[in-house]
Amino acid sequence: MHTGLATRKGAVTSRLIEHYVKRAKALGLLIVEHSYVSLDGKLSERQLGIYDDKLVKGLRKLANSVHAIGTPVVIQINHAGSRTTVEVTGMQPVAPSSDKGARRLKVDEIEVLVDAFAAAAGRAMKAGFDGVEVHGAHGFLLNQFFSPLANRRRDGYGGSLENRMRFPLEVVERVKEKVGDKTDAET
Repeated sequence: MHTGLATRKGAVTSRLIEHYVKRAKALGLLIVEHSYVSLDGKLSERQLGIYDDKLVKGLRKLANSVHAIGTPVVIQINHAGSRTTVEVTGMQPVAPSSDKGARRLKVDEIEVLVDAFAAAAGRAMKAGFDGVEVHGAHGFLLNQFFSPLANRRRDGYGGSLENRMRFPLEVVERVKEKVGDKTDAET
């Protein structure tokens, strides 16, 4: 989901907060739209971002506003991969394999993206969210890695299902480290 209510730099706006507060009243859990973890993973012009510490203040205001209604709130983190464009990011899109204008990620760049997802999860916790949902569907970067149609690599991140799942699972493991076990913290 994407509302297009953030600023061009991905910051929370009062309209975005208003949108979620209005919906939170009838929910047991609110999941905030997919938010990009790095500048090269931004899908659209007014997408919510979680790629920079400067965004935490606005994200905290959003989380606190939803909590004030009494609703727990989670934020979805994502990277668009080859689905973004140069027009949106100013950079050539990246993907597991070169395809339709996207360039193949190098192994060290994959490691940087694992760190970007983990840092985004850390920002979510700092902002007061109750959890993080890692977006692994709809043809975005994590989905591109485990798809044999999009991932034609022959290294440790391609080929077998185990290798194609390596990057998405590395992301999940690092995100779990940042989020921690909130149930233990509350008992």
